[in-house]
Amino acid sequence: MRTSGKLLWRTAGLLSFLSFLLLATGFVLAMNPQQLAPATGTSPAESAKTPAPLPAEGVRKIVALGDSLTRGAGDANGQGYVGLVRQALEKKAGHSITFTNLAINGQESTDLLKQMSEAQVKTLIADADLILFTIGGNDLFRQTGGLYTIEQEKVAAAIDRLTTNYEEIIRQIRALNKKATIVYTSLYNPFGNTEAAVDTVQPVLDWNNSASQIAARYPQVFVVPTYDMFLRKEQSYLYTDHFHPNTEGYSRIAERIMQALE
Repeated sequence: MRTSGKLLWRTAGLLSFLSFLLLATGFVLAMNPQQLAPATGTSPAESAKTPAPLPAEGVRKIVALGDSLTRGAGDANGQGYVGLVRQALEKKAGHSITFTNLAINGQESTDLLKQMSEAQVKTLIADADLILFTIGGNDLFRQTGGLYTIEQEKVAAAIDRLTTNYEEIIRQIRALNKKATIVYTSLYNPFGNTEAAVDTVQPVLDWNNSASQIAARYPQVFVVPTYDMFLRKEQSYLYTDHFHPNTEGYSRIAERIMQALE
C-alpha cells in the first residue's frame, strides 16, 4: 500500500510537470505566432535553394495596398513605412523606383477586395515587383462603441470574416502576378497598455497566427511581425491617437521589413 501511494504521487507529479511544459510551450508560441506556420516539408537540399525574397532583376515597381497603416497615418513626415522601404530599396539599388500607394484610411478587408476588382488596380498589381499591404486592424477593432470597449463576440466574427478575405486577397494578388514578392505586415496591439489589454491580446495573437499559416501556403509571401516591437513600448511608438504608429514606430516597421527582404 505504501509503494502504491508513492507511485501515485510520482505519477501525479509527472503529469503536473508535463502540463506545465505544455502551458509554457503554448505561451512561447503565442508570443511568436510565425513559429506556428506549417513546415513545407522540404529536404535539406531544397531548403538550401530557398529563393531570394526579391526578384533577381531588382525592384522597379512597388504597389502598396490596405488601410491607414500603409497610408502612413500618424507619421509627421507623411511617408509611413512604405515610403521608408522605398527609399531604402532605392538607395540599395542605385536607381529610382516607381511607387503607387493605393491604401485608403479606414479600409477593411472587404473594402480592399472591392478595390482590387477595379481594372486599373489589377493592372498595377500585375506589373509590380513588390507588393506591400496591411489589413485587419479596422476589421478587428471597429466593432465597438468606444475605443477601449471590446465586444468579444463581434471580434470573433470579425476574425472569421477577415481570415476568409485575407486568403482571397493573397490568392487574387498571386493570380494577377505570379512573381512579385508580397509582404504583409501583421498586427501589433495598440491597446497593450490600456484597460482593454486583457481583451485584445489574444485576438491579435490569434489573427497573426492565422495570417502566417495562410501566407505559408503561397510562394513568395512574407509575413512581417510587429507585435513584439510595440509590446510595452506603446508610449514610444504610437501616435497621439493611440492607434497608429508615430514616426519612430513606422521607422521600426520599415527596418523590420527590410530585414525580411535581405
